[in-house]
Amino acid sequence: MTIELSEAIKRRANVLERRGFKALDALHLASAEGGGVDYFCTCDDRLLKKAKAQADLKVIVRSPLELAQEITA
Repeated sequence: MTIELSEAIKRRANVLERRGFKALDALHLASAEGGGVDYFCTCDDRLLKKAKAQADLKVIVRSPLELAQEITA
C-alpha cells in the first residue's frame, strides 16, 4: 500500500507533533491514520507509550509482541 502525502496528513502530523511526538513519528502515525490502516507496529517504547495515551488516534498502536498476540488470539 502506498499512502500519498496530503494536506490533511500534514495537518494531523502537526497536531501530533504539538502533542509531543517527534516529527517523523507524527508523520508516520498521521499517514497510517490517513491510509486507514488498522495497526501501527513499533519497537520504539517511547512512541508506543505516548501513542497509547492518545484517546483520539484512529490506528491501534502495538509492539510486535502485542500485535502477534492480538491477531492470533
